[in-house]
Amino acid sequence: MFKKLVLLGLSLTVIFMLAACGGNNGNNGSASNPPDSGSSGSASPDSGSSNEKVTLKIIHWINEPVNKYYEEFNKKFTEKYPNIKVDYVTVPSDATYDQLQQTRINANDADLVALKSGFAPIPQEWAKGAEAPVWKQWIDAGLIMDLSGQDFVKNYNATDVENSTTYNGKVYGINMGKVSFTGLFYNKKIFADNGLQVPKTWDEFTKVVDTLKGKGIAPLGFAGKDIWPFNLAVQGLSATVHKDQAAFIKGLWDGSTKFTDPAQIEILSKAQYLLQNAIEGTMGVDYASLPSLFISGKVAMIADGTWNAPTIKSGDPSLEFGYFPIPGSNDAAQNASLAGKYDMSWMVLEKAKNKDAALKWLAMQSEPDNYAAFVKASGFLPNADVQIDDPFVNELKPYLQSFKLAWDQLFINRPNAGEHVSGSSVHAEFLAPAGPIKTPDELAALSQKEWDAAAPK
Repeated sequence: MFKKLVLLGLSLTVIFMLAACGGNNGNNGSASNPPDSGSSGSASPDSGSSNEKVTLKIIHWINEPVNKYYEEFNKKFTEKYPNIKVDYVTVPSDATYDQLQQTRINANDADLVALKSGFAPIPQEWAKGAEAPVWKQWIDAGLIMDLSGQDFVKNYNATDVENSTTYNGKVYGINMGKVSFTGLFYNKKIFADNGLQVPKTWDEFTKVVDTLKGKGIAPLGFAGKDIWPFNLAVQGLSATVHKDQAAFIKGLWDGSTKFTDPAQIEILSKAQYLLQNAIEGTMGVDYASLPSLFISGKVAMIADGTWNAPTIKSGDPSLEFGYFPIPGSNDAAQNASLAGKYDMSWMVLEKAKNKDAALKWLAMQSEPDNYAAFVKASGFLPNADVQIDDPFVNELKPYLQSFKLAWDQLFINRPNAGEHVSGSSVHAEFLAPAGPIKTPDELAALSQKEWDAAAPK
């Protein structure tokens, strides 16, 4: 009898314990998905039926078109999930956001965090002494959730997922689109009036430049005052002159390639050609003024990123313009792709208090209609096969079939490299007529000297 009473008591205790556990759904609104679970990406955005009120915390930077889109999207989201309140915080995109991002991640005071780019450059074992990017530090510290097992990841092109937010074989974010900055905007009317076609090789390009100059039309415009916009064009040359930029960069580290190699001299020489054929005063043009220079018809082509297409459209809705890769080589096939970078990415914090709500939000954002609306609002080039009602974007599709990462997304620099190598650019702005260095060979030699001086001891 005593044994039966003991067994009965134990049974009742287990029942009460199970009941108590079932009544606590955790902070993420899902009984089946506790806050610290899901590191393998197995959490489902549709799991759980709890009506517990939760607040989904999202941080992002100020980007007016994108912010307006998310204001409307968040309304749709909360209509679908009335138990989820969205706290969408934005701050300036400068160091203010970087500080907020780091603070909120360290404090686990966010669920969804926007990263300003994809995962680039990817750290490599051969780049000894290179600084680890902040996203890698977060992943290595176990702060970012692995999304590999989430169904909504399949909504995006596998190649784009691989190139944008995959690290060590796992997917740690959802990238929202790419941009190219290795091409030239061109005025279609000016081209048609002068019998010109989009050039596919360097020789064809120089003929276009010569024809325009012969008609008294400035061929090229750059925002030289701000320096970096001109180097977008240089990256365009690099993407088409080099057959394999990544291999060249690796070679810089092991000594098998050098900044003085023929390919780099060719890039610098052609960059100098671009400067020599730019509109007068191009080094005094600031970036904000560049679109108006193009819209007014003062130049036939400008170097800029695809992100500025909406600005050009709004400046003159009737203007017919297009965009093509800078053809740095005489191999048309090698020149047939655009290069650039993956822009904004969403990451879920591994210990997010409302992880289930964050996954629901990403799943809904990844639905084709919602993603297409985002692409249209942001001006990004899509990472998924969705219908975009934008002639400019649709015209670029052939160039995007083999989209490549640009130099600054691949280049891993040595700490403390000199000014001719610093950062992630090929610094052609030092060449005359923009800068003090007369020849590409001289600039290349300086770059290699500074690179060697920064080598790890």
